[in-house]
Amino acid sequence: MSASRTASENLYQRRQGGHTAATRVKALVIGAAGHIGNAVVRELIARGYEVTASGRRTAPPVNLSGLAMRYVAGDAEAPGAIDELIEGQEVVVDAAAPYPSLMATGASAADPVEQARRRARTIIEAVGRHHARLAYVSSFTTLPEHSGGIERLQREWIRQSHPYFAVKQEIETAIMTAARAGLSAVIVNPTLCLGPWDLKPREYCFVPRVLSGEAPVTVAHVVNVIDVREVAAGLVAALEAERYGEPIPLTGHNLSVESLYRWLCEIGGVAAPRLVAPITLTAIASYWSEVALGAVGMRPPLPAIAPLLTMMHDSFDTGRVQGELGITPRPLSATLRDAVEWYRRIGYC
Repeated sequence: MSASRTASENLYQRRQGGHTAATRVKALVIGAAGHIGNAVVRELIARGYEVTASGRRTAPPVNLSGLAMRYVAGDAEAPGAIDELIEGQEVVVDAAAPYPSLMATGASAADPVEQARRRARTIIEAVGRHHARLAYVSSFTTLPEHSGGIERLQREWIRQSHPYFAVKQEIETAIMTAARAGLSAVIVNPTLCLGPWDLKPREYCFVPRVLSGEAPVTVAHVVNVIDVREVAAGLVAALEAERYGEPIPLTGHNLSVESLYRWLCEIGGVAAPRLVAPITLTAIASYWSEVALGAVGMRPPLPAIAPLLTMMHDSFDTGRVQGELGITPRPLSATLRDAVEWYRRIGYC
């Protein structure tokens, strides 16, 4: 019996409640210390999978501490490393896609799109060789554009202005192409993820910045917020439902950034920002600030990707597939409380 067939039967048994110790599906999570990767690890464990968590740190970080999984340290992009990681696995979750900066320097100054293309090809080929299934965490920014006029032009400028967007599109396109050729691959496209277990560098985490008074200005632009735990549940549910080869939007609650900040500050017991600035002005200022500071080897106080991603947001309805997978957003108040508690626990605010 082939490994692919065994994995298929094991996933079927899991859905039918027949998951025993002898049939536990083996799953590898690349980027397990990341915000979404960590939530996926926890979701897989809760569903009875045998989980291997992969990360660059030599020891499991705090968000993996105490979890019933095997931790493997190393660089998944090193020559031959991905085959060693995937060997014996039936499911591979890629939650560690590149996150390029606007002004890369040194070794990271190579073309980020070409790097992403090579990385995607390496993982896709390895997953195919080992007859595994692939789940990839993409972005809402790769979904089809439905707006027109000025908004469409603005979003096109944003896509051209930062390598993050081209990298996300390149990886998703490669996986979609492989799926059409027979690869069992799930792609989920979440909106703004909040909730516990985030360990990104503090400057990329707006919640602690807001609570510490480092974000005195807010914007009225609408964003969509989803709990990171719903993203993990949606990804695993899509795997078990075999929703291959179709980008699956995962969405939550629509509200303005101004309302989001005010809600966070109410939970955190601090004063909310009073100044409201146009999102376009904020994005342009952040962009040129990062360009100017990057040219002299300095890091900006606010990475440009944050306001650029905010500009890409709009109101989202729950998609058909998300509904079919049974993923219903929890109350946003619970997500925000858990996020604030987590950031305070790790000393970010």
